[in-house]
Amino acid sequence: MDREKILEKSRKENENRDEMERTITIEGESFSLAFTLMAGLAIVVYKHFHNLSSDSVMIMFWTSCVSSRLYRLAKRKDTSDLITMIISLVFLVFYVVKYFTQGW
Repeated sequence: MDREKILEKSRKENENRDEMERTITIEGESFSLAFTLMAGLAIVVYKHFHNLSSDSVMIMFWTSCVSSRLYRLAKRKDTSDLITMIISLVFLVFYVVKYFTQGW
């Protein structure tokens, strides 16, 4: 094999590896977020049945939503991301204000 064919083969192999790494990262983050959502939901349900405030969990949830939409908005500049970010931000502000005005 000549040098160019070897380099081209190496590039193709590395390209597939890079794509595989990106896919694994995305799937891993999605898997993690799914378990985090289930844990948060379990905490909210527990606190609801014991008449405890779940504002701190809701703050974490809405912060995650706002940050996700902010990142997507910066990358894609899509109107739907702006709208969902604003809605999420309103809920986040609501729960932050509620949390700090009612005490811990």
